[in-house]
Amino acid sequence: MRDDADKVEELLSMLRPPEPAGGLETRVLRGAREALAREAGRDIWTRIWESRPLRVAWGISVSVLVICNVALGGLRAGRRGPAMPPAGSTREGNGELTAIAVQPPLDEDARPLIGRASGLPASGAPPAGGAPAKTRGKENAS
Repeated sequence: MRDDADKVEELLSMLRPPEPAGGLETRVLRGAREALAREAGRDIWTRIWESRPLRVAWGISVSVLVICNVALGGLRAGRRGPAMPPAGSTREGNGELTAIAVQPPLDEDARPLIGRASGLPASGAPPAGGAPAKTRGKENAS
């Protein structure tokens, strides 16, 4: 049993990653220090944010849009004429739409033709125990 364990350890020792090259840690840390010491590159959004002329132009354009929105809103409110009547009240109807749009009232005593509630099984054969009793309200069975 010990010989098997030694063979396994020997095989697994060959799978270990190699040791890092000498001086690798110092080179990596030196490169990181140099990267931190350099000034970060400025992207387009940083340059836009720091540009005074672009910020002034943005502020002026927002102000113009707000002023135009308020002015046009005031003009629209002053121009309101008589309200137009709803579309349904201006049409003449001969009753065709009413004839097809009116639904008949629901029949509370209506039962399905087949299935459990009808008393007939889905196959169409008569029930074995007779017709179920008529009850109103919720069923207790779940």
